[in-house]
Amino acid sequence: MMFNVEVKDTGAILTDLLTTIRNFQGGESVYVSRLQVDDRLTPTTTGLSLSSLGIMESQLPETLNILGLCSLTLSAPHDLEALSRLSLTLPAGQTEEHALAFFNNEAVIEDLRSLFRDCHTVAFDDWATLHGASALWDGLLTNVIKPLGKNDLEFIFYLGNPERKHTFEVDEALDIISDFSKHGKVTLALDENEAVKLWMVLNGVNDNTPITKQSLADRKRNYFSMFRTLNLAHLLIWSANDVIFFSNEQQFMLSRKQGDLTIETAPKARQNFIAGYSLGLLMHLDVAHCILMGLVVYDSFGELNKDPEQKDLSRYIQQWIEDLQNTESIHLYQD
Repeated sequence: MMFNVEVKDTGAILTDLLTTIRNFQGGESVYVSRLQVDDRLTPTTTGLSLSSLGIMESQLPETLNILGLCSLTLSAPHDLEALSRLSLTLPAGQTEEHALAFFNNEAVIEDLRSLFRDCHTVAFDDWATLHGASALWDGLLTNVIKPLGKNDLEFIFYLGNPERKHTFEVDEALDIISDFSKHGKVTLALDENEAVKLWMVLNGVNDNTPITKQSLADRKRNYFSMFRTLNLAHLLIWSANDVIFFSNEQQFMLSRKQGDLTIETAPKARQNFIAGYSLGLLMHLDVAHCILMGLVVYDSFGELNKDPEQKDLSRYIQQWIEDLQNTESIHLYQD
């Protein structure tokens, strides 16, 4: 596979999305996430709701929070009551020791298997910030997903910043993440800083080595090299100006609108991107459309500070298209 990144026509994709959004009807699919269900939950603990877009929703059971899951999409409504009733805790600092006992609980295993039979998309929290993530995810894969024999799941992983982790820990995590690829497509998503740090870890580059002299082209070649090293279906890396995507079938870039820094760094920005990306997958859109759907949904949420409705998404997309056509503001979407 040669390094040859195609520059996609963002405007054309947005035009397609505009039509798709206006005609979309939710159907039977269910989005399971950390929703705000009462006053005891603060906005920083919740994710974006898709109910205004016609998608049915359910609260993510605490058991799945413990496992480091961020959200799921289901092909049909599922009774989550049994999982929600389970009261399980893993003591802080002892996650790996207790993970085995967690997956020896037959009630948990059976309920999880029942749930994952209906799953389409599975998104995870940042590995770097979740203590014992490797042990938990390996247990989930070994005890729940493998026995189902499914190979059509969409897995979305965020590694987070690997800088403070030992190299062997990063290698172990990447091996576990790649093992999920036997049961579906694995997408690893990184921001530009995380991608640079991961490349440094994988190549034994000292943390103190200056990288400011690297051009954007150099960094993208490094990302391509990293993708070839990792056993993943998709590698997704975004910056303030663009998104770059690698798979065995294609490599491309999408320009993006520069958003407010507070939107980019909001506590649940990634979860809101996943909501839009998952929505694109439910619509059976290709990956470029899914990426832009993710950006549109979470940018809209950030600007409105509330769940966007179909009309809000349409308005945001229309404005983005107009900005792209405006030669005076075209610099907003360029490197």
